[in-house]
Amino acid sequence: MSARAVSGGELTPEQRRIHRVEHILRRDGGSPGSALEGLAAIVEDNTWAKVPCGPDDSRPFATFRHFVEAAPPFGLGYSTKQLGALLQLQHPGEGSADIHSRMEAMRSEVRQLLASAIEPAAPSIHAGPGRGHETDGATKGFGANTAEYVVGRLKRDDPTLAERVVRGEVTANAAARQAGIRKPRILLTSPASVAAALRRHMSADDLARLISLLLKPETD
Repeated sequence: MSARAVSGGELTPEQRRIHRVEHILRRDGGSPGSALEGLAAIVEDNTWAKVPCGPDDSRPFATFRHFVEAAPPFGLGYSTKQLGALLQLQHPGEGSADIHSRMEAMRSEVRQLLASAIEPAAPSIHAGPGRGHETDGATKGFGANTAEYVVGRLKRDDPTLAERVVRGEVTANAAARQAGIRKPRILLTSPASVAAALRRHMSADDLARLISLLLKPETD
């Protein structure tokens, strides 16, 4: 299926909408509300999939990520990191239930579109099931602390859990811990806080052994 385009330099309604949103994103002092509303309009009717992906290519963008990162006037010329930061902003009118619902639906849809386009990580040369780090560039381009890295690993090792992340049913961080990709971190703050965190992650037997080790006098 080809995306709709017109000749003679005239923009289609879809291209004009994208151009307006791209302008808002790049304009100094642009309103978060205007940017979020424009992004919502783009995903609500799949505008991004109705425009050509290049000057000499009438095909639509293969993925939403490609559209976001493509240079204007065809895409938004935005990185996914910038887009993630935008999604964290609040619309000035989100005190309204209707606007809040629309913004949350847009955020969920954008995150699903980005996650669904991530390819499964390639098999690691040295890491067997449940083992450590990638050594073959399987997640090249994604840092180990990113949601993209987690989704790529899960699509390879646990597709069912990966699909739950894509659908927004569980966060990438929670899924990473569930799958053993990330170990829980315990901040050494107050004794009470440390004890509560340890109880969440250790069995009674492990806690008893830890207590024994802590009470054991240090040896040089």
